[in-house]
Amino acid sequence: MADDKGKCDLPLTRVRTIMKSSPDVNNINQEALFLAAKATEMFIQSLAQVSLEQSDDRKMLKYNDLAEIVDNIDTLQFLQDIIPKKIKAREFFEIMKQFEGENENDSDT
Repeated sequence: MADDKGKCDLPLTRVRTIMKSSPDVNNINQEALFLAAKATEMFIQSLAQVSLEQSDDRKMLKYNDLAEIVDNIDTLQFLQDIIPKKIKAREFFEIMKQFEGENENDSDT
């Protein structure tokens, strides 16, 4: 890891594009860009490591492992829209029926 000093595996041009997509951001200097990219890289590595440690298969990380970690760790709840638990279409439609039923009950009162 000491050899990785000053190196980032994420493409800095893409990170810059994502950062500039915020209306609050005008200019991004190289140091800020590198630090944001490196912090993101370290976050992804940490998320993958924790997910792999909790996985049944310690050799391969699966989507469901990531979704489970995001669902179970409070500090990762902000990722639930990005890494949701997979459900079957049948389950989704049942949830939507319940949701619509609750909304109808709310409008009756």
